[in-house]
Amino acid sequence: MTKRSVIKNMSPRSQEQFEVIRESRKRQIMDTALRLFASEGYDHCSISMLAEQAGISKGLMYNYFNSKEALLSEIIEDGMREVLDLFDPNHDGVLTSEELESFIRRVFSAIRTNMEFWVLYISVLFQPGVRELLKEQQLIRYLERFTPILTDYFRRKGFEDPELEMLTLSALIEGFGALMIYAYPSMKIPDELIGKFENRIIGMYK
Repeated sequence: MTKRSVIKNMSPRSQEQFEVIRESRKRQIMDTALRLFASEGYDHCSISMLAEQAGISKGLMYNYFNSKEALLSEIIEDGMREVLDLFDPNHDGVLTSEELESFIRRVFSAIRTNMEFWVLYISVLFQPGVRELLKEQQLIRYLERFTPILTDYFRRKGFEDPELEMLTLSALIEGFGALMIYAYPSMKIPDELIGKFENRIIGMYK
């Protein structure tokens, strides 16, 4: 290797490369934290424990998240953002029949294909300490965005009780998610049966 090639290979990383590395490390920390929060309990996890399991120093951990609460908040925000992006992909606040069908199918698909994440995610959400922390935070804000859009959809479609239909559809989807999670990993619901359930819901509301 020539001196010139050595110098070239040692050239500083670009800003884009730094951002890619930073996002990769941030994702690593969040994935580690989600597993630990689910297995050890949010209240029992410390920043030191999270840093050790993520393979970084405690000081470096604070470069990404200034507290355990900020880390949890980012994890919850990430999951809620994914759901809302499926629900209102163009962010116009108006749900169409096609968007509703796409949302239902993509939610079912997301649960089936990334079951481990959602099992961990929901188990963390239901922990008492986490629920108290999130009462006035971003989870409520996402629900406040979700329910009016869905209620407006049923109102425009001429349903007699739009609020009731919003609640019913939400319960059907959330109930399916809970069923899949409680069954995981010991029992597998046949894909054909899941497909029939998807079509039943779409047929009810499209």
